Amino acid sequence: MKKLVLLSASVILTVLMHSCGDSGGGAMLPNVSGSSGEVLVALDKAKWDGPLGRKIREVLAAPIAKLPQPESHFDLVNVSPIAFSKLYQTHRNVIFVHTGEDKNQQVTFLENTYAFSQLMINLEGKNDEEIIDLLDKEGQVIIDKINIAERDRWISVYRSTLNSGIFNKLKDDHNIIINIPAHLSLDVEEKGFLWFSYETPQTTQSIFIGYFDLNGKDYFNKESIINIRDSLTKEKVKGPARGTYMAIEDQIPVNFRLFKFRQRNYAETRGLWTLENGFMGGPFVNLVTRDEVNDRFVMLDGFVYAPNDDKRELLRQVEAILYTVSFPDESEIVVTTEK
Repeated sequence: MKKLVLLSASVILTVLMHSCGDSGGGAMLPNVSGSSGEVLVALDKAKWDGPLGRKIREVLAAPIAKLPQPESHFDLVNVSPIAFSKLYQTHRNVIFVHTGEDKNQQVTFLENTYAFSQLMINLEGKNDEEIIDLLDKEGQVIIDKINIAERDRWISVYRSTLNSGIFNKLKDDHNIIINIPAHLSLDVEEKGFLWFSYETPQTTQSIFIGYFDLNGKDYFNKESIINIRDSLTKEKVKGPARGTYMAIEDQIPVNFRLFKFRQRNYAETRGLWTLENGFMGGPFVNLVTRDEVNDRFVMLDGFVYAPNDDKRELLRQVEAILYTVSFPDESEIVVTTEK
């Protein structure tokens, strides 16, 4: 059985974000620039140093919930609007602030403006006070939109670096379609349970998938999901020492929500995992969905162990893989390695 391994120092996962344009409007655009999780704010320095800039930092650089150590939602970079027009046009996430008596208070989102997969966010209002009020009202919407854009960029990378052998094995043997990239290995394959991982001497990124028949039951509730995850990890996810196993850290309540995204219903649970009778831990994100084709409950879980590193982007990467899940039906889907 695969075990969690205590890791020492070295290199973290790095993936070059060379997204390709498609035939629908992004084909002739350059790739985005900047690092994953970075947001460029085009705003005069005087305003950046004043109340408006403080509000932007308060909203977008606030600590993320359910990480072991404080990490901000995004890394903010301030440039003047003039500098943007010369140097930063292809940046991945850009915020512009527009004020004037002719402006209505609103936030708008534009995609693929100067680069493929670029997200441009325009904040509009009559004055700075209206922009500050807008950020109070729409701050979470802006955070969610940037997170989805970053996740989709990783999905694009993983789609282009797909492990075709694992892809077809999961489809044929488990009736699951998911874009597992080539750098992840399939460590455990059992009926109803799969475990993938990528390890460096310093970090571990893992995904496990569990599935079972519904039998007429509704498992889309917080208590059921916590119990199922803890049961799975107690049996399947062991630590390096005898008697150690993964469990949800019960001293810190998990976040739970039900939502629909791109035509699929999900329950999401976020929290911290710990090693029972051991000393390891880290963040996890858990998605459950119903496979209507096979009438079963499917749990997809991504977790990270990186005791000496930031975890935001490592967790974002495994989360992106979870969101590629779908299930085969009568349509035949085959992936082959390009020669």
